Amino acid sequence: MNHGITRRRLLALLGAGAATIGAAGVAGADPLAAGGRCRRIPRGGIGMHLYTVRDILAADPLGTLKALAGIGYKCVGVSAFPRPAAEIRDLCAEAELKPVILHVGHGDITGNWAAKLADAKTIGVKWVVLSSFPGDMYTVDGIRLGAQQLNEAGQAAREMGFGPILHHNHDTEFRVVDGTRLSDILFGETDPRYVGFELDLGWAHRAGMDGRQLFLDHPRRFPVLHVKDHNGQGAWTDVGHGVIDWAETFETAHVGGVKYWLVERDDQPAPLDTARNSYQTLASLRF
Repeated sequence: MNHGITRRRLLALLGAGAATIGAAGVAGADPLAAGGRCRRIPRGGIGMHLYTVRDILAADPLGTLKALAGIGYKCVGVSAFPRPAAEIRDLCAEAELKPVILHVGHGDITGNWAAKLADAKTIGVKWVVLSSFPGDMYTVDGIRLGAQQLNEAGQAAREMGFGPILHHNHDTEFRVVDGTRLSDILFGETDPRYVGFELDLGWAHRAGMDGRQLFLDHPRRFPVLHVKDHNGQGAWTDVGHGVIDWAETFETAHVGGVKYWLVERDDQPAPLDTARNSYQTLASLRF
């Protein structure tokens, strides 16, 4: 007696199984399309912009950096850290934090650029970031001039082996002046080979902009973000404690070319609490 399964029965079972799997696959093939969340921020991409901890950093540089590393941060944006470049490099190395950007002022890119690029090379960052333009440049002509300056500075940075120079926004870049949104000039009149953007999502949101749409409209131009939250009434909050829907915002971050998500909070009610709360939000986020 043949106690095994017949070939005909085996083929029938395999066919039924394939049909079942196929039906399940159709139903679950695209979890995002079905409302699922499957992306997460790489742990190495979650960083702290040091402006957030500037006061305690000044009082105890190494202790503050080690505290950030202990929370889970892997990288930092260098700002409000007035120490020699070699010392910044060594402190970050001892704390096992990777410096990825260096913020500079407008006067640096127009009159002190070679020295700032040398500092950036010593610290070991990939991008140098213009923090902002002077207030009187936020006109159509002023921002057009600024775009030209960014192109020139970015070309010099690229020639030294850096990524494009990045421009950091506040809300002023999104103002409409004489019928033109100033950010449209920056996006349209800068060369993507030489100029990118560190999108400050908190300021952009307060200006009524949609970060998710900005990523779609300007692909691969946002390697670094400032992840900043607010309460909708003019006050900053820890990330995840305000009004911004981060899962929705980051759905298109890959289109924008985002590599690093740097936490920032402009006021400092409790910097290390901000660091812990914001890290927990980003590390647990699915989008």
